[in-house]
Amino acid sequence: MSKHLLLQPARVKRVGCILLALFAAALHANATGPTSTSSEYKLKAALLYKLSRFIEWPPAMGKTRPENFKLCILGRDDFGRSLDVLEEHKVNGLPITIHRYTHSTGVDGDCQMLFISDSKRPFMTTILRSFENQPILTVSDARDFAKNGGMIQFVLGQKHIGFKINTYAAQAAGLKIAAPLLELAIVVHTKKNKDTP
Repeated sequence: MSKHLLLQPARVKRVGCILLALFAAALHANATGPTSTSSEYKLKAALLYKLSRFIEWPPAMGKTRPENFKLCILGRDDFGRSLDVLEEHKVNGLPITIHRYTHSTGVDGDCQMLFISDSKRPFMTTILRSFENQPILTVSDARDFAKNGGMIQFVLGQKHIGFKINTYAAQAAGLKIAAPLLELAIVVHTKKNKDTP
């Protein structure tokens, strides 16, 4: 069993404290007034990295172990350099590499995490269906993302950034989300997007 799922009571408390501290930092960052786009996406970049520590990906069936953890961006890139600095870090022992795509048809199936920009909202139904049941953690800040089949949606409140998590979409893709993260999120159980492309 993955170390992410070995959550004895003491570990649950410790992991929960780490996440709460992270959200406290987000709260502090936004408490003094409106958040600029650059600082908002700097925080979201940090959250993407933190999220990866609470996700268990299934073993790559019939494939060799990947050499990198591929974090992919689809659509308009509002992160800029704040995302590139993540390449100094690792996930599950794998160095992070950042990949940017304009069109969903070009997205590499080896992406472990895919952030879909709000700029792709008009095509979100089709995009999510194209990645359905693949072991790719889909993340976005687009409205109704989790409701429409995305796995993790950033929700910007007045004083914090929260999460909505579609547990069905994650389970269907073979991804496991650690309990402390679920406890801090609004859980959405929608099975599939009912809208037409």
